Amino acid sequence: MTDSVSAPSAVAGSRRRWKMIAGAVVLVFVAAWLVLYLTVGGDFYMTVGELQQAGAVANVRVGGQVVPESLNQVGDTATFAIRDDSGATLDIAYSGAFPDRLRSYEHIVATGSMEPGRPFEAVEVLVRCPDKLFAEKLTTDVLGGAGLERVLY
Repeated sequence: MTDSVSAPSAVAGSRRRWKMIAGAVVLVFVAAWLVLYLTVGGDFYMTVGELQQAGAVANVRVGGQVVPESLNQVGDTATFAIRDDSGATLDIAYSGAFPDRLRSYEHIVATGSMEPGRPFEAVEVLVRCPDKLFAEKLTTDVLGGAGLERVLY
């Protein structure tokens, strides 16, 4: 009789043990992600000011807004400047497929390397999508001519 009572108890104990192991594994993964997020940071790219303070860097992303009237394209090569919220500017040289939406006031993220005294050599330029909270019709009809479309995008 003791054998029949201990068998269900053993199964329940085994299930409980597996639940504890699975919970511990999940907890370890969450803790590791949190530590990495806090130490490395959740930023997708550096600002212009951060990049300029870093000096010579390789394989880094930098983000900012394209400075008006700075875009110059000759063949596959484009040069332009970006600025961050603090007003710091960075010259960028890019060779490759020219993004259709790359123009003044667009927010971009460029991947590449930089050496002091030289422009940022980009190997990839991504144009950030506009915020979907502001409909295109709202910014062109309601805010058009007020200069606010430059601030919003």
